[in-house]
Amino acid sequence: MKKAVSSARSTVGKTAKKMIKVPQAVGRTILSVPGAVLGKSKGKGSPKQKPEFADTIEFISKEIIGDQENNGLVRESQAQCMKEVSNHLATYLVENPDATYEEWITSLHPDNAEYDDGAIDHRFYVEQSDHRLLWNECMQAIHSNDRVVQIRSVEPTYNRKR
Repeated sequence: MKKAVSSARSTVGKTAKKMIKVPQAVGRTILSVPGAVLGKSKGKGSPKQKPEFADTIEFISKEIIGDQENNGLVRESQAQCMKEVSNHLATYLVENPDATYEEWITSLHPDNAEYDDGAIDHRFYVEQSDHRLLWNECMQAIHSNDRVVQIRSVEPTYNRKR
């Protein structure tokens, strides 16, 4: 079981890293556009001639770069958070090998499981739920496909425990 959990931890970590790298690739593509436009706009005969919209392109480029720097901080924070979630999942499964997804979420985020009917927050079942995706990767890695959590549309519950 420990070998399976170790394999699952590795798989979960790789998945978390892939999720974070997509926005970085998009950002690099966006940032390459102004240089390409400015480079193509310069005529061979007059290298010092500024294209008509160079100032606007330069301003937009600086704005994009500033946004990308800020987004980089957000992505770094998200990566750290996903690392913590991944580590919690691996540790939780070692201590609770037969746990359910809902039990894990309750352990990780008790504030998202404080409903009268015992349900967890409906957002943990949506297609892009990082928690659900990590859980499923882990379950597949340890060959517990019967514990894979499918996408669900769950009616939100707003009645908190008192």
